[in-house]
Amino acid sequence: MSNCYDHSIKKDMMDSYCWNSKEEAKANVLQNYKELRQWYEKECEKYKRPLGGDESFDQWYLEYTGGTWEENNE
Repeated sequence: MSNCYDHSIKKDMMDSYCWNSKEEAKANVLQNYKELRQWYEKECEKYKRPLGGDESFDQWYLEYTGGTWEENNE
């Protein structure tokens, strides 16, 4: 019996169920993996700036909240 959650993940890994060959299907999975990886790495970049040090965090926090840490947390 198929696990619905697992099936959903597998379905998202391919654009279609119909391919001319196994090689084409594998190439599609590989392409989707590369695109997912690029998206993931781009998302991770968003976390690097505030983690760069106190000044980086302070500037990021000010832009995010519109106030300094001290103003918002005292």
